[in-house]
Amino acid sequence: MRALTGSCTGGKFLTMTIRRRKFLQLALLTGINTGLVSSAYADDDTATSPTLKQMITHPLLVNSLYRVSVSKEYAADGAAGSNQDHYQWIEEQRQGAEWIVRGTARQKPEWIAMGWKQLDWGLAQQKSDGGFDSKDPFHSTSFFVEALARSCLIDPVGATANRVNGLRQSANWLMSSNGTKKGISNNLPYTHRRYILAAAFGQSAAVTQNVEFKSTAEQWAENGLALQREDGTNPEKGGYDVGYQMVGVLMALRYLPVCDNPQLRARLRNMMRRAIAPELARQAPDGSFSTEGSTRIGSEHARSGKVKDVPYNEILQAWVYAAQALPQPDLIESATKIAQLRGWLKVR
Repeated sequence: MRALTGSCTGGKFLTMTIRRRKFLQLALLTGINTGLVSSAYADDDTATSPTLKQMITHPLLVNSLYRVSVSKEYAADGAAGSNQDHYQWIEEQRQGAEWIVRGTARQKPEWIAMGWKQLDWGLAQQKSDGGFDSKDPFHSTSFFVEALARSCLIDPVGATANRVNGLRQSANWLMSSNGTKKGISNNLPYTHRRYILAAAFGQSAAVTQNVEFKSTAEQWAENGLALQREDGTNPEKGGYDVGYQMVGVLMALRYLPVCDNPQLRARLRNMMRRAIAPELARQAPDGSFSTEGSTRIGSEHARSGKVKDVPYNEILQAWVYAAQALPQPDLIESATKIAQLRGWLKVR
């Protein structure tokens, strides 16, 4: 007993061994490709993460959320969301990445094609300096860059020279534009935006092999890590938010597979475990979450005028990815409750 509990090293090893055993057991029950487990997962937080393409093919996602179409809010030419009326926000075109994710996971080439049409519509708005003249240009562009880079990684066949060049130019704009200083200032109250930028630059670096993008991604990740509180809160407007807490985790999980800094990977995993714990405590037995006490969800209004609701689709994805990448397999049970609550899970 002393050998297991008398030292930090022994205790850590026991915890990791139990976590790994749970993951392997869950892999057998849920259909995860256990052949990937031995190579992609390790009892070491500095280890590389499974790729995003591997994570999106988890059976729970394939048989629930990814069965459902992303949205009906798009035009035949590829304009998405509010851009159907007239161009306003480049971030609306990130819907294309969600079509590519679901199309890849479900092996639906027509969904993948639709996704690229929406992203191409966005690239058609690009200016000579690499920017998009969008409302809230810095933040909106960071969303689009993340979506475009993620799509290139998930569907490398679709990552044509023109698309990669557009990605490179837009990422460069984020680093050097006149709007950067104002954009960074506007981002200050929102921790999750640091992880959007980390994912955007990290994935862009993986696509373009640009070392400057890589270092910028690490800087944004470090910036986000520095903001986490002792209780696991990644503050949004000064406090905990039941939605944006997990949006930040989801973005960090999109960055983790392309982060090649072992020590930073370990710190990100630690941040995410701490961030997920208070979220789990807020989940009801039926899978729902209360917005009580949240600083944004349940009180802020979206651009549509509706009060922002719990982003169940993003929480579900964050937990399924985390179950594999941290790994924290217990999250599959909680994620399944969300899928059942929302009516996404296919009944066999």
